[in-house]
Amino acid sequence: MWFSRLSLKLFLVYAVLIIGLATVYVLWIAGLQRQLVAEQVDLRLRDTALALESDVREMLVEGQQDRLQRIAVDLGRAAGMRVTILDPEGVVLADTDEDPAVMENHRYRAEIQQAAERGIGKVVRSSATLQRRMSYLALRLDERGKPVAFVRLALPLESLDAQVAALHRYLWISALIVGAIALVLTYAIAAHIMRPLSRLTEAAEAVAGGNYEQKIPAGGMDELGILARAVGHMQRVLTRQVVELRENSQRLETVLSSMVEGVLAVDADQRVLFANEASRKLLGIEAQEVVGRPLLEVTRNRPVRSAAEEALRLQEPYELEFEDSGPQRRFLAVRASRLPGEPCPGVVVVLYDITKLRRLENVRREFVANVSHELKTPLSSIKAYAETLRLGAIHDAEHNEQFVARIEEQADRLHRLIQDLLHLAQVESGRQAFDIRLVSLGELVERCVPVYRERAHARSLTFVIEPTQAAVMVRGDESGLETILDNLVANAIQYTPEGGRVTIRCRREANAAVLEVEDTGVGISPGDQQRIFERFYRVDKARSRELGGTGLGLAIVKHLTQAFGGQVSVSSELGQGSVFRVQLPLAA
Repeated sequence: MWFSRLSLKLFLVYAVLIIGLATVYVLWIAGLQRQLVAEQVDLRLRDTALALESDVREMLVEGQQDRLQRIAVDLGRAAGMRVTILDPEGVVLADTDEDPAVMENHRYRAEIQQAAERGIGKVVRSSATLQRRMSYLALRLDERGKPVAFVRLALPLESLDAQVAALHRYLWISALIVGAIALVLTYAIAAHIMRPLSRLTEAAEAVAGGNYEQKIPAGGMDELGILARAVGHMQRVLTRQVVELRENSQRLETVLSSMVEGVLAVDADQRVLFANEASRKLLGIEAQEVVGRPLLEVTRNRPVRSAAEEALRLQEPYELEFEDSGPQRRFLAVRASRLPGEPCPGVVVVLYDITKLRRLENVRREFVANVSHELKTPLSSIKAYAETLRLGAIHDAEHNEQFVARIEEQADRLHRLIQDLLHLAQVESGRQAFDIRLVSLGELVERCVPVYRERAHARSLTFVIEPTQAAVMVRGDESGLETILDNLVANAIQYTPEGGRVTIRCRREANAAVLEVEDTGVGISPGDQQRIFERFYRVDKARSRELGGTGLGLAIVKHLTQAFGGQVSVSSELGQGSVFRVQLPLAA
C-alpha cells in the first residue's frame, strides 16, 4: 500500500512542520510590517527636511538667524516631530524642544557625522537630551560647495513600537496555541514511532557493545520492520566476521609470537604498534608495555631506527646488516617495509639473527683453507720427492729407497686425511649407518688395552686402566665407540711427554655412562678449549703434523658422541694435563 503507516507518520510530521513554517511566516510578516513603518517614517522625515531646506538656507544667507527658532517650532508642532538646526561646527541654532543656548555641541552625533560625509544621515537611537528612543534624519545644507548648516529632524518611535508590540502579542498568543496543539500531536506521533525504534536502538547498542547474542526485534511489515530485519541480518554477518577476525588475530599473534625472527611495527611518527617476543630478545627490550611509546625510548639500536626511517623516506623496502654491540655479540639482518595505505600508516621491521650463518660462513672458509693446506703439505712432499727421483736420484741406491719411503709415508698421511674427512662428513650428514646394540664400555676398553699399552710404552709412558665397579652398558655402534676411544687415547699419547701417564676410566654417574681419558701432557689453554673440537684446529700445529695427526680426530669424537645421544667435554690446565670426558646415556 502506498499509504503505509510510515507514510502517515511522515505526513503528520510534515503537518507539524507546516504549522511551524506558518508561524515563522507570520513573524516574518510582522517584521516586514515594522520595516515598512520604519521606511514610512524615514520618507516622512526626508520630505519634511527637504521642505525646510530652502527656507533655512535663505535665512542663513540673508543673516536672519533669529527667525530659525520660530520656523523650527512652527514646523515641529505642525509635523509632530522635533526639528533641530545646527551650524557647520555642530552648535545648535534652533530646537523645538529645548533651549539652544543650553544644548551641547551636536557635531559628533552619529547622524550629523553621516550627513557631513554623505550629505544625509539616518540613525535610530535614544536621545541624550529627551531620553526617548527616536528616529533621526540629518540633512547637510551647502552653499557654493561649502556646508552652511545641518537640519536634523527626529520622530519619536513610541507609536511604532506600540504597533509592533501589539502585533507581537497577537502572534505569540497564536504561536502558543498552535505550538501547544503541535506538541500534543508531536508527542503522540513520536511515542508511536519511537517505541519500535527504541527497542531496535537498544538492541543495536547491545550488539555494538559486544553482546552478539542480543536478539533484534523483527518488527512489522512497514519500513521499520524492514529496517529491523536488515539490522538483524547485519548482526549475524557482523557476529560471524568478528569471530573470524578474532580467530585470525589469535592465529596471527600465535604465529608472530612463535617466530624466531623479530617483528616490530611502528607508525609514521616512530611509535611502536607491535613487538613480538623475538624482537624484544634481539633488541634487548626490557619494558613490558611498549605499544604507543616512541621507538627511541624502547630501544637505543640505531640501525633499526635508521632502517625504519629509510623505509619511510624511500617508500620501498630497506635492508641492512649490522653487528650488535650488546652483551651478546651477534649479527642481525634488518628488512623494513612500508605498511600499505595513504598516508603511510607506518613500517614493519623484521629482524633476522644471522649470527650462526656468519659463523658457518667463517667455518666454511676456514674449512676450505684448512683442507687446502692439509692436502697441500703431503702433496708438495710427494711431488718434491718424485721430482728428485726423476732428476736422477732413482739411480742412487743409497737414497732412492729412503725417498720412496717418504713418498709412501706422505701418501699414507694423505689417505688418513681423506678417510677422516669422509668419515666426518658421513657422521655429520647422518648418512653413516650404525649398528646400534648393547655395548659394555668396560669390555670395549679391556679389548683395546694391548694396542694402547704398546703405543704408550713406545713413548715411555705409563698406561693405567682404573677398574670398573659395575657393568657400564650403553646403546651404540661398537665400531663408532671404539673410534671415539681410539682418537682420545691417541691424542693423549701424542701430547704427553716421556715419563708421563695416560689413564682410562669407565664408570656410572646417575643415569649416564662416563668414559674419561686423562693425561699428564702439556695441557690446553682456556681459549683453545673452546675450539678444540673444531675441524683442523690444533693447539700446536707444528707438533701435530710432526706426529702425523690430521686435526680431525676430536671433531670425529664430538660428532660420533652426539650421534649416540651424548656429549663430550674437556677440562685442562697448561702444564698439568687434560681430562677428556665422554658422557653417554645408560642403556635401559
